Amino acid sequence: MSTWPVVTCTACGATGPGRRKAGLCQRCYARAQHEVRACAGCGQVRRHLAGGLCARCYRLSRTRLQHCPGCDEVRPVYFGDRCERCKRRAAAQAGRCRDCGRQVGRLWSGRCRTCDQRARDPVGDCADCGKRASLAGGRCKACRHFRWRHRLGRCPSCDRDLPIGAAGACRACQASRRAAARALEQERAAARAPAAVPVISPAGEQLIVALAGYGHARGWSPDTLRRARRGLVAVLTSGQALGQPPWDAAAVRRFLLGRHLIALRVVEFLADQGLVSCDGHAVLDRLLAPRLGLLPAPVAAEVRLWIEALRGRGPRPARPRDTTTIQGYLRALDTPLTAWSARYESLRQVTTEDLADQLTTLTGATRMLTMSAMRSLFKTLKTQRVLFTNPAAPLSGRAVQPPPVLALEPALRAGLLSRLGQPDQQLIVLLAGVHALLPSQICALTLDAADPAAGIVLTGGRHRHLDELTREHLLAWLQHRHARWPATANPHLLVSQATAGGLEPVSRSYVQNVASRAGVTAHALRADRILDEAHASGGDPLKLTRLFGISDPTAIRYCAELGLLDHEPAGDRASEGR
Repeated sequence: MSTWPVVTCTACGATGPGRRKAGLCQRCYARAQHEVRACAGCGQVRRHLAGGLCARCYRLSRTRLQHCPGCDEVRPVYFGDRCERCKRRAAAQAGRCRDCGRQVGRLWSGRCRTCDQRARDPVGDCADCGKRASLAGGRCKACRHFRWRHRLGRCPSCDRDLPIGAAGACRACQASRRAAARALEQERAAARAPAAVPVISPAGEQLIVALAGYGHARGWSPDTLRRARRGLVAVLTSGQALGQPPWDAAAVRRFLLGRHLIALRVVEFLADQGLVSCDGHAVLDRLLAPRLGLLPAPVAAEVRLWIEALRGRGPRPARPRDTTTIQGYLRALDTPLTAWSARYESLRQVTTEDLADQLTTLTGATRMLTMSAMRSLFKTLKTQRVLFTNPAAPLSGRAVQPPPVLALEPALRAGLLSRLGQPDQQLIVLLAGVHALLPSQICALTLDAADPAAGIVLTGGRHRHLDELTREHLLAWLQHRHARWPATANPHLLVSQATAGGLEPVSRSYVQNVASRAGVTAHALRADRILDEAHASGGDPLKLTRLFGISDPTAIRYCAELGLLDHEPAGDRASEGR
């Protein structure tokens, strides 16, 4: 294999591997070979590859539909005898990801698919335009395309060696010129338009004064308070756009976002004043429309009949269900309805075996919710005389044995904190992985419940003693929290950009997303900690219930997973506990 000699490029000035005779580095030599000109295939001005075609058109010219021997499918094939998917699969090998440590079936450059995508598209500042975006080769996608179509030159505005566009400047300077021209045009248009002063009623002025007190009590910054005041004035002077109060919360949110005004804080304030209300049925209709559009017409009509019955409508109205319950039923039946729609034209053809097949892969609360939704659906259709028989009648509500609890691999456990850079993320991992807190318990923690000086945290009516590592990260998070949101009135320990201006806790998905960034789940972190304690205690369920506050059956199941559960009589165990 030949090696390129080290040269100093006469085009870009870089020192590295290149062509000595041409005096160019590898990159500039490749650019010189592929000139920028009009492609004979698509007509776009791009660097050509071969035959007067750009890279895309040259690949398309070599592409042919044929039988791929790797996947046994008819797929596009070019530059070889297999499709690109089979080429990638053949190149990938099983092993352990070098970033997250997980054992996967295929590695891409030594990484799993998720870590490979993160490594290929890191988020940072583009080397050309300075915009923060997903980068490849140090540049954003727009700058990479711009660099491919234009030649390098000296930009007269920023005095940098960058690709020069048709306007005689680099991409960033051209965008700045266009933005300045648009701003100047808007200022001229505003100067020509007659000034319109919004008319606010005395009640509206009282609301504006109340908004200031509302924002100060929640620690809003002056900029947030100013933008919220602008949004409130827009709502109060909306005229016929919103009608008379109380307004619909979704309509107010759309109204403000359409005018590029702050919506979250304004809706919170108006809800506190009783001037907006959330129409759950409207939200349900917006959720239902796209889902029913993917189903066949007969199945969609049957599902809509069921939804109307849950709302308390129809020929035989019953007690209406809460909209959140209906939304939960719909989410639970997404996969079953899609599978049945692919096989049948109507729900009349669904059998008990079809329902059992969908429930086979589900466990725990998800299985029980899906089973309840199936029973409700087919019972309603049977009552409405749409079905002759109810296939959900034989379904049993007996609990299914949960899957085995598995401990985390030592390499994965050791690198959890190093994969997270924010103090709140590291604290979440420690609370779940060391103190076995549920996501709901982590979200509900308040500042009064956490006492780093005493080294304790109060959750579920129990005092948990903090280890030194958790205590250090708790102090680091409290300092970061005070530095970023010094005036926030949110009483909860964890706050985010969305909750710092209010009083609500962060959502459970916030905690679960942090765990997923570390390559695990919150449930896996908690289970690994309980298993470790069960092994250390020699399989004593009583100690697990006292330490973590879990139920007796759960503690027994964790001890049984390790085969450490002793088989003493229940009476002896109870007397020992007393």
